[in-house]
Order: sequence, then C-alpha cells, then structure tokens
Amino acid sequence: MTNHDEFPLIISPNLGCPHIISTDELKQGNTFTLIIAGCYGELTTPLKDGFKGTLFLRTSYSSGKASKDIQLSIKGELEEIVEWNKLSDINDVEDTRDLINSEYHYNVLGENTRYWRVRVSLDSKNIEDPDSLLQQKDGKNIPCLYDLVYIDKSRGWERVNYHSIQFVESTVASCRFIQITDPHIATRNDEILDEVLKVKSKRSREDIIKGYINFNENLRKFIEHANDMADKGELDFVVLTGDLVDFAFHGWDDESNPDENNWRTFINIITGAGNEKEKNNIGLKVAVFTSTGNHDWRLHPYDPNLSAYNRDSYGLKKDELEHYNYKSFDSSEYPEDNRAKLSKMVADKAFNKMNLDAFSDKWTLKLAKTFYSSIVTRVLKILPASLGVAAVGTGAGAGTIGKVWHSILPIVFFAVVALVIWGVKKLIEWKTHKLVDMMVDSPIHAEACALHYYFKHINPYFDYAFQYGKHSFIVMDTGADVFIGQLLDGKQIKHIKRMSLQDNILGGSPDTRAFDDEQIYYNWEQIVWLEKVLAFVSKNPNDNSKIFVFLHSPPINSPDDKKFDEKKDELIESKRNKPDFEHAWISKGECYLTFGTINHYLSQFFYLCSGYRESELVKPDVDRNLKPVDIVFSGHAHRNIEFRIEKDKKNEIRIFHDKYSENYNPDNPYEWWGKGSPLMVQTASCSIAGRNDKYPPYYRKVVLDTDKGITVFKVEKI
Repeated sequence: MTNHDEFPLIISPNLGCPHIISTDELKQGNTFTLIIAGCYGELTTPLKDGFKGTLFLRTSYSSGKASKDIQLSIKGELEEIVEWNKLSDINDVEDTRDLINSEYHYNVLGENTRYWRVRVSLDSKNIEDPDSLLQQKDGKNIPCLYDLVYIDKSRGWERVNYHSIQFVESTVASCRFIQITDPHIATRNDEILDEVLKVKSKRSREDIIKGYINFNENLRKFIEHANDMADKGELDFVVLTGDLVDFAFHGWDDESNPDENNWRTFINIITGAGNEKEKNNIGLKVAVFTSTGNHDWRLHPYDPNLSAYNRDSYGLKKDELEHYNYKSFDSSEYPEDNRAKLSKMVADKAFNKMNLDAFSDKWTLKLAKTFYSSIVTRVLKILPASLGVAAVGTGAGAGTIGKVWHSILPIVFFAVVALVIWGVKKLIEWKTHKLVDMMVDSPIHAEACALHYYFKHINPYFDYAFQYGKHSFIVMDTGADVFIGQLLDGKQIKHIKRMSLQDNILGGSPDTRAFDDEQIYYNWEQIVWLEKVLAFVSKNPNDNSKIFVFLHSPPINSPDDKKFDEKKDELIESKRNKPDFEHAWISKGECYLTFGTINHYLSQFFYLCSGYRESELVKPDVDRNLKPVDIVFSGHAHRNIEFRIEKDKKNEIRIFHDKYSENYNPDNPYEWWGKGSPLMVQTASCSIAGRNDKYPPYYRKVVLDTDKGITVFKVEKI
C-alpha cells in the first residue's frame, strides 16, 4: 500500500496512459487534465497554491533533446472526483480516467484516498512558440515525449511520471500507429544465457548463443525500428496489448521487496533507464498505451525447462536449460510461510488418504513372507558353496556355518526389504510435496497484487479510452486465466461460453475472464462500460472517424492445429468467390472459433461492435443505434489471423475469415468496412514465436488519412 508521505500522486497521465497534445491546441490556449490522488481528511482540501511551483515537464531521455524543465500552471480550482467508483453516462472520452478501480483504490493507495481533476497549461513565460516543444528532423516537426515531474522542494525529492506527455504538431491531418502485443518481459531473459554458458553442453557455445531467443531483445529490436519510423515522421504512438511481462516477480520470495520485479525491467526497456544504455537502447521515442494480459496477473516464474514448447521458445535444449535454476517455491525451505503451511495441510490430507504408514508396514511384512521361503533358502544353499564350504540345509545335519547363515540372512533380507519400502514411501512423499507446492504456488496462479506496481508506476486503469483527432481508441483489460480464476474458486459461472479442456489445460492458450460481471477488481461491469463509451462516441458520427478496440485475449480464435488450419484455409478458398451471403461464412460445425478467447458476454460484445444493443434485438431489421467499431485488435495466441463479423437479417452473428490485411487495397476498400462489419484481428507476439509465425517481433501498422480513411493496414515483422 502507498505510503502517505508519497502523496500527492499524479496518477494520470502516466507511462502507459499518456496524453497526446497538439501544439495547434496549445496555440489556441487549450489546457490539459491531470488526475491527482491525495490522502486528506474529509474537511481538508488541497489548495491550488499548494501546487504552485511543483509541476514541470522534462524532455524524456529517449527524445535526445536537452532542455530546461518547463513549469506548468494550474488553471481554475481543483475539482474533486467524488464519484470515482460510480459508472455513469460518459460525456467525454477523458471521463474514463475519472473511474478508479477498486483494487487500485483499496489495496494500493488506501481507502482514505481522494481524487481531484486539475487543469494545467504551459507557462507562457517559458514557451513563446509551442512548436519549440517538438523535435526537428530534416525540416519536419515530429513528436516529442516529456516526463511529468512533481518536485517537493520542502522535502528535497521529486517524483517522475515517465513518457506521460507527448506533443505533436497536429492530430487532424493523419494518424499513424502500431499495435504490438505479448512482449513477455522478464529480468531472467537477460540472465539465462550467461548461466547456461557457464557449464559445457553438447552443443558448442557458438551454436547456443546463436540459437538463444531473448524476449527482452525482441522488444529492444522493435523499439529501435519504431524509433527509426518516428524520426522519419511515420509513427505517432504505439498500443501494447497485454502480456507486458511474463510474470510479476523474479521468484516467489521476492514479493517482500515490491521494487524487485519484472515491471521495473519493462519500464527500463521502454524508457531506456537502468543499464539499458549498455544494450544500446535509448527507449521508445513515441507514446505507448498499455493494456494487461493474463500473464500480467501471474505472480511467479514457471520452469523454462517445463516442456518442449518452453525450451523451443528460448531456443535451448533440455540439458542446457538444466543449468539455469529458477526461483521455485519449496515449502521445506520456508516452513513459516503461509503458503508452506497451506502446502503441509494439503499434503497431510493426501497422505491420510494414501495411508502410507499402513502401506509401509503391510508391504514390508508381505514381501518378506512371500520371498523368504523361495529366495532365502536358495541363497542359504548357494552362498556357502560359493565360499568353499559344504552346502547347508535347514535340518539337523546342518553345520555351524549353516546355522549362522540361517539365522542372519533372514534378518538382513527383511532389513533390505524394509529399506526399499521406506525409500518408496519417502519418494512418494517427496513427489507429493513437490506437486502440492506447485499447486499451492502454481506458476499460473493469478492475483491482482501482481498488478500493483503496474498500477502505481505505469498505468492505474484496467479500462480507459482516448481520442486522437476525431478517432476513438478503447483499451480494455481481459483478466486472468479463467480456469484458475473461475473453476478453482467454487463459484457459479454466469454468462460464460462453453469451456474446453483442450484450450484451457492442454492447448496453451487459455480462456480469460474478460467482461466477468463479478466486479471483484472493478466497480462496474466491463460490458456496460463499453456500451457507455460507444454511446458517447456515437453522438457525433463522422463518416471518416474510426473506432478501434484493443484487447489482449481475442473474441474469436481457432485451434492452433496444422490439420485444422489446412482445412480452414481450404474452406475459405472454396467460398471466397461465392456471392451468396448464406454460403460465405464459417458455421459452428465447420470450425471451433472460441479457442482460448474472452469468456463472458461474447454475444453482447459482438453486437456492440456491430452497432447494436443485444437487448433491443427483439425483432428482425432493428435500426443500428451505435456507431460500429472498425477494428478489434488482440494478441494472446501468438499468431497472425483475421476474422470479421456481420449480423444477418435474423439477428444472428456470422463469422468470416480471410487474409484481409494482406489483400487490402486502399484505392478499392472493402465495401462492408465501416458499415457494421468490424474486423477482429490477432497479432503475433513481439517476443515468442508461434507455430506459423516463427520470426518475431511482429507488429500491425495502421495509417489513417483524414479524407481517405485507412490507407495502410498490414502485419509486418522486423
């Protein structure tokens, strides 16, 4: 929880939810909004004068532009956000930043936290020409990033919201953005290779180095490429759709030190901080908007040697990865830890059901009796002969040596049998403890506390929206894995699609809890929030304005199976040129299209994206009452694949599949685009190779022209 001495906090804008401001607006005297959190008594209000001389803009390190801090001036009085947890009608896209989720409020900031909206402007004494805030490249004005700095001179410290403000010349003429997804950042990605190379392996060092895949390096490679585009004036911002980190903490015991986590590594790579200079990474030069994915909810690391898929992801062999020891949970090492106590309780229950003590006693005696007569007597006859003495029996004629062997050997045999049984028992106990430890502290165990550092230093919002010119961008969280979140907590599942064991357990692409209505971590239902945002952006329809939705988990997905893909592509090719609407779509019987997708309110989501409220579809040919979404972007499944949906005359959703971006011609755009048939696209990972998309980093590039609409829409790889 935030220390009260850290208040006031500027929670927005921040690294993952920045403001993009045009210098044209500044020339017109426009202000921009900050959201400030503070811990004050009910009768105390932070005075405007208390912030005088404390707020500044500083050019970000990645910009490469040196300048003095630019002071900000507060305009008007601070406006308290009283209903910070109440979802009401949205009258401006910026209103989405007034909603504070319950997890951030209660478990990060504290329940006595209050929030204010503050309007600020640049100090005209420091900035005579707003265009001086931009960068100059080859005679062009290009975007420039700034950090938002709060300086407390009385206490001698400052707090920085990195990359939180970006100035551009105009947001009217064009919009150029990129979607990337699934970078899976982790500190260990930069460490594994060094550990593996310390020990000799079957492959040569050169082959290991050449084959190693560092997820962090793939993001650095993308940043270098994006910065080159930014310098040419070809990129305005990036949207990063989830699985920002592979897991939150380096190891299970790092939770006691919240600053030691993979979120810090993510921040360093994006901003060029820490030791990133040594890796020739100056940080991203344009604003980045972030959403969270299922891995971002996960607390602890998985074994990189867990499966062939994991090993292939790193480009290493089993014997090589055995040289890297990750910080796994071992209840025997920390017996006082709460998880260790839970592990002991579960293991004890398992041992009681297995009745290991009875197993040990029963089988020791049984084996000794069974094998004594057949084995021991044979040994008594053979062993003395092998020692050069007469064979001995068990009768009266047996010699002295025979009597000795006859009395000692059964005891030795019984002891050996008992030792073997004891060893088997201990092996079962050890295996059980390891299994229970993994269950209690599973690498896919998800909790909202994994996001606390993200909320505080990157982005405080699960869901938010922003506008660039007349275009609307809606960014939403899609939650933790549904199997862990829903099936193991014993709660009834409502409004949920059919569950599949294949994708949730075996397929590696689990469903997620997107749009779950339990409101555990939010204060509202996400699907209602989306409807209200779409209702606002539909009030002033413009033929050339576009609406984009960004998710982590896709709403539509097919199994990542080679035979299935071949069948699907064959199916699409056979239908491509058929004009009959009824025969041009993929039916449920032909394809399973909810493999590893968002799991709640799918039909409502489809109708909203098509421009309809499902509750109003009580008869055929209902008029569309919302502006339809143009593209829904997602990731999660590590593949490039594209679908579109369309509502038929019977109000049923039809799903189509094709290579839309590959076949896109801006001079002859699809006639259905912008008319209630939104695209639902996935982008392959920025870091981890997919089965068909083997060469990350991948990204999607979109360019919007004021008059022509979408002029560029394509998938690219570096």
